[in-house]
Amino acid sequence: MNILVIQSSSQDPIGVLGTRLESQGAQLFTWLIEQEPSAPSIDYEGLIILGRTTSAQAHQHLPKLNTMVELIQCFHHEDKPIMGICLGAQLIARAFGSKVHKHAIAELGYSPLLLADRTAEEPWLQNLPSNLNLMQWHFDTFDLPDSAQLLMTNYICRNQAYRIGRKIYGFQFHLEVTPEIVMNWLARKNAWIKSNYPYLDGELTQQVKVYSKRSEKFAYQVADAWLSLVAESNIWAA
Repeated sequence: MNILVIQSSSQDPIGVLGTRLESQGAQLFTWLIEQEPSAPSIDYEGLIILGRTTSAQAHQHLPKLNTMVELIQCFHHEDKPIMGICLGAQLIARAFGSKVHKHAIAELGYSPLLLADRTAEEPWLQNLPSNLNLMQWHFDTFDLPDSAQLLMTNYICRNQAYRIGRKIYGFQFHLEVTPEIVMNWLARKNAWIKSNYPYLDGELTQQVKVYSKRSEKFAYQVADAWLSLVAESNIWAA
């Protein structure tokens, strides 16, 4: 199963999500758009778009945002599974006609997630622990597309996880992170974060110790369920 992974920054790799997908038989082809002009030209069965601190509206700074939106629409037209994380979730919303905009506050660090729809049948949503905290690092949010079903939420930013149809998922939070990825982001935080979140280093260092194992387990569950959609699509296409 060939999966195209769009990575917008060298600081934002696919982490534990990729580890799990590869262990389950997926072959990942990463397009690092800040270094490579185009994706490897092969046939893909699924698409994953990772995050970046750049806004989904910043066309002038990252012209390939429009290319990513077009790819989302192409994979959707071909009925292939898609997953978007942070920026990726925002770009999926854009691809389905919704707006991305600044959120009232930045959401940085691990925050608690809540089930938004008790009728949702996703296996990774069943029996969610009451203390599930997942990594956040975003300044924007998005309007939920009309065709989307909201799956997860929290008290800081409403739209946290959603599904469109059966095969498209958007996650505002970073389910893919390892402790090393989080610490790298923390080390590279900008002057605005340093000024407005002066205690973030200590808080996030402690949060990683407490929440990273639960986050990893959640990522594995999502990876397994999403990859089953890829396998199912291959059966029908055969």
